Amino acid sequence: MRSVPAKQRAGGARGVTRALSSERLGLFSEVVIVSLAVGLLAAPAVTALPALAAGSQHLRRYISGESHAYRTLLRDFWSALRGGWLWALGSAAAFAAAAITLTNPLISVVPGGEPLRWVSAGIAAVGAIVLLRASAQWTPTARWGGLVREAAADATRDLRGSMLLLLALALSAMIVWMFAPLVVLVPGLLLFATRAVLSRADTTR
Repeated sequence: MRSVPAKQRAGGARGVTRALSSERLGLFSEVVIVSLAVGLLAAPAVTALPALAAGSQHLRRYISGESHAYRTLLRDFWSALRGGWLWALGSAAAFAAAAITLTNPLISVVPGGEPLRWVSAGIAAVGAIVLLRASAQWTPTARWGGLVREAAADATRDLRGSMLLLLALALSAMIVWMFAPLVVLVPGLLLFATRAVLSRADTTR
């Protein structure tokens, strides 16, 4: 059996490395673009949940090698908003209330204010994990009520995946705390983390 020259092996290894680097760079670029698009669509706050659903579907199509035109992302956004505007409004109001509780300095002088702050943080984190899972499982024919119930059940069944999403949320908060303009990358990072968690759960079943 003829051995492959060392120079040829090195050249092949470099070619594989270049290919992998190109794929990773392409995925990173797509995550950044989707993050910006989702951030713009979610700017009114009440449209955040449909924007996450549309962005997650776009990333799924990109990773799967399907057609991922941005006009499809806009169609998904409109479909998710039209079918789940009540959930979008409710989730935005809930997170606004949690944000006020966490950031209002007057809470600390109210009896039981500090425990309330921690409870609010925990509820917000659990809600974010469930809604991230639900938005990642959204399809144009799905109903948001069923998606949220299924996502809540998955969050308790797949505790390791939920902990990974909690870590992603914490890292995103830390990134924004260290350098606020990087908030534009947070939607894409969270969507990518959620897709990774769901893919991991599918492979372990």
